[in-house]
Amino acid sequence: MIKSIKAIVILSLLLVSELIYGNELQDDKAAITAQAKAFSQAFVAGDINTIMAIYSPNAKIVDVNQHIESDINAIRRFWAPNPDKKWQLQWHKTESTELIVDGNIASDIGYYSGLSKHPDGRQVEFGGAYVIVWRKIDGVWRMHLDMWNDIEK
Repeated sequence: MIKSIKAIVILSLLLVSELIYGNELQDDKAAITAQAKAFSQAFVAGDINTIMAIYSPNAKIVDVNQHIESDINAIRRFWAPNPDKKWQLQWHKTESTELIVDGNIASDIGYYSGLSKHPDGRQVEFGGAYVIVWRKIDGVWRMHLDMWNDIEK
């Protein structure tokens, strides 16, 4: 009888911990998805402060055919709106195909796409694949490593 009670208590504790962890995992995935959406919105709006707030303080980016950039000021310059550009970003989005959360680190693999409008009226779609490593810092998911490539449309 004692063994049965111990078994029931242990199973109950395992079930409760699984429910709690499962909810936390879903909350983390939802928070990461929200951050990715906020990044796209800030990118379209040219909101460099929001973009930089989504990156971790020691973030790294790897642009197509470029070296790893780890200087946070260089990352800021990379994303800063260019007043001389001749096109305007219409929309940008990401579509995660695999999001794995393990504690305070998450890997996000997927595809991005967007549309730019040029002064002559042309609209150009663009897109590619991405890999993002997210870090949870003080309860907030931030991009720690952001890598992408281009895929010809």
